[in-house]
Amino acid sequence: MEVKRRKPVAFATSGSVKLPIYFSPLKKTVSAPAIPGKASRVPEERFYSSYVFYYYENGFRHKRRCAALEEAKSEGTAVAKRLDEEGSQPLDISQADRRIYFQAREILAPHSLQMDAAARLLVEALSKLNGTSLMQAVEFFNDYGRRLRVDATPEQAFEAYMVDLQARGVGEHHKRDIRKFVGGFVQKFPGSLGVETGEIDAWLGSLGGKARNKNNARDKVIAFFNFLERKSYIPAGGATVVKNATVRSDPRPVITTEEEAAETANATDIYTPEQMGKILGVAEQDVRVTIELKGFSGIRTEELARLWWVLIDEAKGHIDITKPIAKVNQRPVPILENLKRRLELFPQELKKDLVSKEWRSSNALYHAWKRVTDAAGVPYKKNGFRNSYISYRLAITKDINLVAYESGNSPEMIKKFYLDLATEEQARAWFAL
Repeated sequence: MEVKRRKPVAFATSGSVKLPIYFSPLKKTVSAPAIPGKASRVPEERFYSSYVFYYYENGFRHKRRCAALEEAKSEGTAVAKRLDEEGSQPLDISQADRRIYFQAREILAPHSLQMDAAARLLVEALSKLNGTSLMQAVEFFNDYGRRLRVDATPEQAFEAYMVDLQARGVGEHHKRDIRKFVGGFVQKFPGSLGVETGEIDAWLGSLGGKARNKNNARDKVIAFFNFLERKSYIPAGGATVVKNATVRSDPRPVITTEEEAAETANATDIYTPEQMGKILGVAEQDVRVTIELKGFSGIRTEELARLWWVLIDEAKGHIDITKPIAKVNQRPVPILENLKRRLELFPQELKKDLVSKEWRSSNALYHAWKRVTDAAGVPYKKNGFRNSYISYRLAITKDINLVAYESGNSPEMIKKFYLDLATEEQARAWFAL
């Protein structure tokens, strides 16, 4: 037969002593007085409220019963206080142990700790140190921990990071990515910055998109943790936990047919000169000039959305991508002959204010260009106009450093993504449009 354990209805506490109080009603049988000439009445059962608590003292178990809960709490608290001060067992120890006992109580008194509470605290600390001595942990904290903002939450650290980025003059596009990736990271791991590498890998794996999207998230979180190190939110070297996260790569596609094999020969993110001719042929004037600038100068979409006509110096033959305009690096971009010819055809009276007056964001330009490519019967290729310019420019100049400078990229990026995507013949056809 299973015995159900009663749950206490209250506790009486003092220091480290805690006595549970139980509801324990009393049942009494009350006999009715006999009435002459009448049959005797059946005894009546009556119940009375009652509360009990138990405690050990001097080697014996004691039980105390009270009629009301408040009475039980009051008496229980008095007993708990006595046990906390004097102990539940008689102090039958040697003189040496007695000296140690009272000396320990004296040592702990300034910290408001009873001996049993101090013992539990010590055991808990030692178990968490996994073999490291307590003094080593204290010395480490004194050397490093006092400088750390140990009470800051990830949300507070992220807010400070955004303020720091603002003070450093970081662009809105970059801050948007920070809010997306680092903000998402903080939402995933609220409450503590003590995240393990395995947890970060799992979070990266849960993100949508291809490997590049996951690696972008990893890079943004690394930058965040570098900030946390500099500002003492985490110990020196704490960013290693993110740097050890896996760098992703997309799986190599598997070819199963000759048709798929043939498609890979033409599967690039650039437009052919013939495709560009069709696109320009159907584009209306206002959107066509944005395609011409992107396809024949290679400026980024974000830069194009912020570009003013006054920064296009046709006389000197270059476009000034100034610091407020640039996504990454400010730089002059050459106006090549075919772009110069096309800009001359654009009405002079419209060359004022923003170039992209109707489309003020990357997303707006994307939708405008997608409508044009659809009308031309050409598949839209994300960033295809810029990719085409860089690839064809590289095919003609054969100068990686020059093209990297003009496009605001690094030479390593040019080598990795744009080298040998186009022939010189294709490039000359592109820049003849």
